[in-house]
Amino acid sequence: MQEVEHQQWSWGELAAIVLSRELRDGEVGSPGGSRSEIPLAAARLAQLMHAPNLSIITSAVGFVASLVDKPWSPLFHSTMDYRNLYAGTEAVMASSGVFHTRRDWFFAGAMQVDGYGNINLSTVMLKDGTAMRGPGAAGLAYSSAMAKRFFIYMHEHSPRSFVKKLDYMTAIGHGSGPNSREKLALRGGGPALVISPRGVMDFDEQTLRLRLRSVHPGQSLAELVDQTGCDLIVPRQVPFTAPPTDMELDMLRQRVDRGGVLRH
Repeated sequence: MQEVEHQQWSWGELAAIVLSRELRDGEVGSPGGSRSEIPLAAARLAQLMHAPNLSIITSAVGFVASLVDKPWSPLFHSTMDYRNLYAGTEAVMASSGVFHTRRDWFFAGAMQVDGYGNINLSTVMLKDGTAMRGPGAAGLAYSSAMAKRFFIYMHEHSPRSFVKKLDYMTAIGHGSGPNSREKLALRGGGPALVISPRGVMDFDEQTLRLRLRSVHPGQSLAELVDQTGCDLIVPRQVPFTAPPTDMELDMLRQRVDRGGVLRH
């Protein structure tokens, strides 16, 4: 593959658009909590573009939201921000039922991810022997176990974020490979995609190992592979990530993120 000139969109905008394409009409899911502007934008964009009956559970307290046929609401960094919490809210679930409602999809950030999509969002060991604390699990352990599929979004793609061995496992992905989730009697299907500023990865159907699906426009295949610290299946032909269409980018900027949160 040849490198192409970088287009006029940010990494956050590209990630939101790519992830929005994965969500289907009639599904129910959650975009996560802190630092969740990318998945929240993806879910809102999906509602406006192709999935008007998609239900977004915006927080652990059970606010169910949709922006379809609603006035524009600003996008903020966290679904736990009350300004995001109330935007487009159509129903409020009883708190006792929040963790008993189906999740077709879920989004998870990570400080580290390994070659089977297991996640560390708790503690990273530094070279000097000290530890860096992360935000921890919150609802991640539940959702990663129960959601039919989940998507991992990484703000960094380097050997310290894509690792062979996690410093701490906050949530299970595909465990150590085939049958790992079944042995633990987990209902959910595990991670479906990992997206980073360099590319999109999915998981091989047989081995459940991380596999490169596409490289973002303007990024180098060789650099992506070099900056991946865990094992990565690289197909013989790797396409570029399908860029945003004019309609997707316009809808994102005019109806979802007019304030430019994803561009900053």
